[in-house]
Amino acid sequence: MVTEPIHPVAVIGGGQLGSRHLQGLIHCRRPLEIHVVDPDGGALRLARQRWSEAGGPQSPHATHFQTGMESLPDRLDLAIVSTTAAVRPDVVEQLDGRSEVGSWLLEKVLAQSHDGLDRIAAAIGDPARVWVNTWARTTPWFQEIRGRVGTGPLVVEVRGASWGMGCNAIHFMDLFAWWTGENSIVVDGAGLDHCWPNAKRAGHHELSGLLRIEFSSGTTLLLRSTAPPVPGSRAGTDSIKQMVIQAQCGQWNVHEPFSETAGWAVTKSGERVDGRIEYQSERTGPIVDSILETGTCDLPDLATSSHHHQLLLTGLLEVRPNLEGVESAVVPIT
Repeated sequence: MVTEPIHPVAVIGGGQLGSRHLQGLIHCRRPLEIHVVDPDGGALRLARQRWSEAGGPQSPHATHFQTGMESLPDRLDLAIVSTTAAVRPDVVEQLDGRSEVGSWLLEKVLAQSHDGLDRIAAAIGDPARVWVNTWARTTPWFQEIRGRVGTGPLVVEVRGASWGMGCNAIHFMDLFAWWTGENSIVVDGAGLDHCWPNAKRAGHHELSGLLRIEFSSGTTLLLRSTAPPVPGSRAGTDSIKQMVIQAQCGQWNVHEPFSETAGWAVTKSGERVDGRIEYQSERTGPIVDSILETGTCDLPDLATSSHHHQLLLTGLLEVRPNLEGVESAVVPIT
């Protein structure tokens, strides 16, 4: 009888998003030894609670919850880094110095500066074994709409109230690069509001106004967000209301495009595609299964994502206001 090997996996950052990754690992086909690392005891308690709520103790996987990397194994088949962007370069360097990591799954935003992106790339080395969790391209609903709309060139407008445009712009850059097969070539922040409001996460900022992204074969992506309705209130608390896609075949209106429950896409002629995005706890298992079994997955690799991040950071730095207590080379989004 052949014994199934146990795969050592680390989840670095056990808070809101890391705990959802942890829940997703429950559904992996191969047995895992999961190490959840977070210096915040409250985040570890949340991760442990969500693991239990989702049925983790009854799964074939073992878990370890720890505040530091000291007791991590010398070899990890996969590391999921779900920290904030501010500390992600530090964490990647520390983990690379502690363990031999076979593959990486990194959360967006990758880093808040060009230097941070360079540090991540230098620490990891081979970008082909690293994937970035800009998951929109893997969403079956968007894949079906793409099949109806075609590849482009397109004019796309995404709009809503204060929906977290800064931290979510990279999702749309990656989605429409994949959708059209084009490369992003410039991010223009001239239409952004000069005031960058405080984000939901303390110490971070958000964007409002217009962010324009141009692609190599003529596709244009327009991201629009309003400022928080109450001056001084936190930004990024509302949802994206609509994504309008203008293509050669006509116009599609995608309502509630980031809804995890119910969205719909329609044309003027009445063609309709209902759908939703998946919860992170639904996405992580299949992604990790694919990485462990085939050595790849459908997410963008580090080189592809770094290209979009470089352009985003460049465009935002060109228009960035003075932000008290934040270094001038840093874009404090997460």
